[in-house]
Amino acid sequence: MVSSPDFFPPRLLSSPKPRSTGLTHVLDRLGPLEDGFLKTLAPYADIVKIGWGLPLLLSQESLRRRIQRYHEVGVPVCTGGTLLEYAIVHQKEDSAIRQARSLGFDMMEISEGIIDLTPPQMESLSAKIRSRDLDVLIEVGKKNPHVQYSLRETLERIGHARTLKPRKVILESRETGRGVGIYDSEGGIKWDWVHAILAAYPQDELIFEAPLEGQQVGLIVDLGPDVNLGNVAFESVLPLASQRQGLRGDTFGLTRHEGGIEGSPAAKFVYYLLESHHSLDQSDLVRISRLARRTVQSALDELKRQGRITEVVSLRDARKREYRLQ
Repeated sequence: MVSSPDFFPPRLLSSPKPRSTGLTHVLDRLGPLEDGFLKTLAPYADIVKIGWGLPLLLSQESLRRRIQRYHEVGVPVCTGGTLLEYAIVHQKEDSAIRQARSLGFDMMEISEGIIDLTPPQMESLSAKIRSRDLDVLIEVGKKNPHVQYSLRETLERIGHARTLKPRKVILESRETGRGVGIYDSEGGIKWDWVHAILAAYPQDELIFEAPLEGQQVGLIVDLGPDVNLGNVAFESVLPLASQRQGLRGDTFGLTRHEGGIEGSPAAKFVYYLLESHHSLDQSDLVRISRLARRTVQSALDELKRQGRITEVVSLRDARKREYRLQ
């Protein structure tokens, strides 16, 4: 008899590192680094950002050792955009870039979350960073919830950032995930913004900052498990990996129980929910999935076109329609 594979091997993500999609960009707030945890986390973390101006709070030797510990487990390290903004205000950007390289950073983030930068300034900074053999990330968005770019301005700035050919363009959310960029004041995703951005630019070139686990789930369900996510807290890295692999209730079945279903990740998720619950109306699906109503409607339309589901009058309320598998 041929034995079946073990049930408990390490479940790594579908693509090995270095990845170009499905990136998890982690925010380091200078908490303790335990060796065992770092080794466990490393396969699921693609970039660690030592955020804000936190590098200035450590001695150079402490900072160098911290970066080296990440390198030992194969994780590159980036500065936060606020650090370079602070250096620019104090006319120290050349020194900051030179020292970032000498301390072992692999990349630097250019942002204008607090200050304003002209396109020529951004082009000059990008060239200076690359001249030190550092990679470049460019962040788009403002940190102040009361001073935000419009959708049109956001699209324009993403477009300019792409001309500088950074490793990725990051969409700002702050660590709170509320009232900034693609998130409303309650932390909900502004899907009209997300879909407008993706209609204009390739998803694989973008990192959506998503500090809240509910935001991570929403983006995975709507955009797929290979969406690039940023500002992920240390304690959320492994839960996020489990969501990407469909190992939790929010995304269970999304990537592993598709049964030949074609179409968007949302259509596959709605199919799984109907498979699990037998019969649901649209309001039920919106509540359980936490998807936008228009996303659910689009998913239902996809499934109906494929002949996968049928629409019937609800026995609970004749004014409603329920959906079940064919």
